[in-house]
Amino acid sequence: MGRWIGGGVLMGALAAVMASATAGGPTGVACCDDANGRRVCGNPLPAECYGRKYWLVDDSGMIRKVIDPAAERAQRQEASGAGALSPQEQGLRRKQERLLQAFPTLQAFDAWRDAQLADYDRQIAQIRALLAEGTDPDALVPTLQRLLDERRTAAERLAAERRELEEALRAQQQGR
Repeated sequence: MGRWIGGGVLMGALAAVMASATAGGPTGVACCDDANGRRVCGNPLPAECYGRKYWLVDDSGMIRKVIDPAAERAQRQEASGAGALSPQEQGLRRKQERLLQAFPTLQAFDAWRDAQLADYDRQIAQIRALLAEGTDPDALVPTLQRLLDERRTAAERLAAERRELEEALRAQQQGR
């Protein structure tokens, strides 16, 4: 009777394996060496294997693929060139790329900059015209001062962006 139960258990396990293999799910297992050097295998990937080098083994016991997350991460950083750049340099590079996408030439940037500053100039001229007409200065002077400060800040920011665009265009011409 013990033999029959053992056979039944074996048949049940075999049926479970066959059902999982035919269910369309991934077959095979993933194996890695854990922190203690013991081989750990499972399907799906065991938690001990996260961030470690592991092997995908098919149902016949053949290693089909070796995955090394550290090597893949190093390849991605090398390919992007971001591995050698500090966070500030990465931010500057992203900003330069955005400027190059928006403004392919300095003339395009200059036209946009002039339009931005002309909008401030138009508003400032309107307020000065109202002051010349005798409108209450207490209501308009703070607004005029705010617009003058905003225009000065915008002009400084736009001048810095133009310098960054010049750098990006030079780097692009040098093939960087």
